[in-house]
Amino acid sequence: MLDRITDYRRALAHPQHWAVATVVSVAGSSPAPVGTSMAVSADLEIIGSLSGGCVESTAAALAQQSIAWGEPVLESFGPEGGQLGEVPLTCGGQIQVLIQPLSTVARTEYDDALRLAHTDPHLGAVLRREVQTPRGAFTVTEHREPAPRLLLFGVQDYSVHLAGMALSAGWQVVLVDHRPAFAAGDRVPQRARLVVDDPAAAAARLLAEQQGGWTAACVMTHHPDLDVPVLAALLSAQPGPEFVGALGSRNAQRRRREALAERGLSTEQIAAVRGPLGLDIAAGSPAESAVSALAELIAAKNTAGRLPAGRPLARSTGPIHYTRPRSQTIIEPVPVMAGS
Repeated sequence: MLDRITDYRRALAHPQHWAVATVVSVAGSSPAPVGTSMAVSADLEIIGSLSGGCVESTAAALAQQSIAWGEPVLESFGPEGGQLGEVPLTCGGQIQVLIQPLSTVARTEYDDALRLAHTDPHLGAVLRREVQTPRGAFTVTEHREPAPRLLLFGVQDYSVHLAGMALSAGWQVVLVDHRPAFAAGDRVPQRARLVVDDPAAAAARLLAEQQGGWTAACVMTHHPDLDVPVLAALLSAQPGPEFVGALGSRNAQRRRREALAERGLSTEQIAAVRGPLGLDIAAGSPAESAVSALAELIAAKNTAGRLPAGRPLARSTGPIHYTRPRSQTIIEPVPVMAGS
């Protein structure tokens, strides 16, 4: 339930009426990783989903039963479907889903969940709970990595669109601009952090603030008096961001490289700048360019530059989710003590 714990605040406030279904193990190809969850109320209100539509109906029906019985359920789904005639997993893999009424969560574990529901969802976290099912007692341990962070220097249409899309993808976003008129709060997405300051100074300060997680920094301006100092600050920072990108034409990139060399940056440092920013999808508008940029950012984050990220899936072979382990589990049986 940790994956969308803040969405479950209302459910946690009324534990007698809600159950949470969580994917606790995966074998082979699957539509979602372990930890994916869905909350279901006694009157069939649903928050979230577990798959591409394969198992939700059965999981919802089982959730209603578990609420009525006050007992957790551990159900398996695979190519043959679930116990209530559910559509089988067409991906060919197998998943186990734990369905637990919130009323059965132990008090200390419930308090942990309630606390996490009211803390920053971008922070790393761990949630453990022990569950007693008809199959035995199990411990479920969910981990949440810190959300990736995106620093955008320059507030304009391209960066505003990119900020909104990154927020939708679960990233932390910071927009920086030294111009108060352009950095007005109503110009940027509501959940983005806005910093009005000299971009180079802000870059150093923001990088010093980071506490784990993956960070990307993108220069979205086209003025050498602004973007070159920011790039120099980003490339010289220790530790620096994992990704440094720069919007603009190939000519703009060439001029930036020359200016960075004049500042004494090494060839290796300068080569780390990803510019022009984005994957080639023949983008035209600022919104399309933002899609292109976010696609490159996601590929860089998930693959560390390994191919074949960025190719059409229809023209590739092998597992689609090739960075995800083929087998995962977050559930373990509780050892039975001798003599018990």
